[in-house]
Amino acid sequence: MFWRRQKGMTLIELLVALVILAILSSLGIPSYQQWVRNTRIRNATESIQNGLRFARMQSAQLGTNVRFEFSNTTDASWTVCTLNGASACTGAGAATLQSFNAAGGASNVKVNVGTSIGTLTTRLTSGITSGIGITFTALARPLNYSGTTDLKRIDTSAQTGDRWLVTTVSAGGMVRFCDPQLSLAVSAQGCTTL
Repeated sequence: MFWRRQKGMTLIELLVALVILAILSSLGIPSYQQWVRNTRIRNATESIQNGLRFARMQSAQLGTNVRFEFSNTTDASWTVCTLNGASACTGAGAATLQSFNAAGGASNVKVNVGTSIGTLTTRLTSGITSGIGITFTALARPLNYSGTTDLKRIDTSAQTGDRWLVTTVSAGGMVRFCDPQLSLAVSAQGCTTL
């Protein structure tokens, strides 16, 4: 008797392959979703830092007050403008230098701001109020740092229980970000000294 070579797969082999693929997908999808959220948080944080640093640099270069201000109350969109007598980027006389729309790589990121640095290991819950921002003088320093109206801290996160990153502005105008889940002893990006 001659045996014929079998070509292809049996139904059982196909089902086993599909079950293995389904198990691997169910294990990988949550990790992928977390990676996407972390990437969006990082993108939003970096864009905010870039905007703050740009505003500080432009204030020194132009020799005038330059303001970094959040464009709306729902996401990480921002605007940098020269004030020219205005008190906000939406005021008469203000001229936009740069703006950022959070759609895309920084979408679905929640931004909370504070007018004091506070405890870096405690997440802010204050959200964004209309027109909140910080104004840099011609000396590249915050205009009203000792006041209670300019932002000094920005927290970015995707969901309530997720990772979050903290951006702070010092009295000298330096912009720094840190990760509250890391210790300074472990990483230079850590917030805590424990």
